[in-house]
Amino acid sequence: MGSDALVSGDCETKFNRVREVLSSLLKDGREVGCSVCVYVDGQKVADLWGGLADPKSGRIWDRDTIVSTFSVSKALVSTMGHMLVDRGFIDLDEPVAKFWPEFGQNGKEGILVRHLLDHRCAISYVDTPLATGDLYEWDLMIEAIEKTSPNWEPGVKPVYLNMTYGYLMGGLVYRMTGKRIGQFNREELCGPLGLDYNFALTDDEKARCATVLQKGSPRALFEEVENNPDTLFARTMQGFGPDEDFNSDGWRSNEVGSGQGHGNARAIAGLFEMMRAGGTFNGVKIMSPTTRDRAVTYQCESETEDPVLGKPIRFALGYELNNPTFPMGPNPNAFGHWGAGGAFGFADMDKGVAFGYTPNFMHDGLELGPRGTALVEATFDAL
Repeated sequence: MGSDALVSGDCETKFNRVREVLSSLLKDGREVGCSVCVYVDGQKVADLWGGLADPKSGRIWDRDTIVSTFSVSKALVSTMGHMLVDRGFIDLDEPVAKFWPEFGQNGKEGILVRHLLDHRCAISYVDTPLATGDLYEWDLMIEAIEKTSPNWEPGVKPVYLNMTYGYLMGGLVYRMTGKRIGQFNREELCGPLGLDYNFALTDDEKARCATVLQKGSPRALFEEVENNPDTLFARTMQGFGPDEDFNSDGWRSNEVGSGQGHGNARAIAGLFEMMRAGGTFNGVKIMSPTTRDRAVTYQCESETEDPVLGKPIRFALGYELNNPTFPMGPNPNAFGHWGAGGAFGFADMDKGVAFGYTPNFMHDGLELGPRGTALVEATFDAL
């Protein structure tokens, strides 16, 4: 059996190298199951998937398999924020407290909306001690965000909003619309766009989830946090569920917008194709080109290593910009978002590319090695 037999889906002949790389990743065990999707100038040129969604049961990765995409979720929540900007509900240069009065407590009254989006709001962790499972409790986390003080002076430097980002932006979405991010996404973003990406999954969606696997011990990440509780990273990781392996019902059922989104490469590529095309996809307008342009404009970057990620970061308004930590091809203006475990998506407006990738095998660290980047290189080589 040739390695290509491991891969299903469609691919234009010009992009066969993308299929070959995906086959190789599956054949040599660097991936267990995954999907990749590529648009070029608005046309879908590759929509591929393969491997196993669950090795224990032997369930194959199918066309409609979805998986946790971790921090790629932030790109969805960022887009929700820009939809509100586009509608005139919020203003990037006004204080968050103007739209969310309870937010403006304990030294946060001067934090601007743009400071949430570009990770300069200085709320990487909350003051409230979080017990096991508290991170998944919407009302509890929103109140904790409201009551917390800035971790340092706001508006000065970006520091990655690891697990607070979804509640910061999600709280603003809720105050403006009365909808939590799961409902807003289904009714106003991915639902209308026809993208298979959701928070707070239904039972049918849970049944389509791939099992998240980890290269090392499933407890390794949390053991690091427990053994080094005073680090900034550990503080950002408070409140996870007991023995979380990212396959739990708690992880799949709730609305931690920083990481609980589940989808596939087709959905992620579709999101970034909407952004690349100026805010419209499948005939549905999500935002204006002017709003899109502002959303993806450079804002800030870390001078050295980000103290949460341990790597430099570079941000637009809610989207990461191309940099060595999160590579997105050869063009510096490409924008997107990476997630722990290796999922990512991006758009390159110079080359007309939108890209999505979703694996279920979490490697160590930031997983930015030869797996996803090999697929990106194969894509650009074909242009």
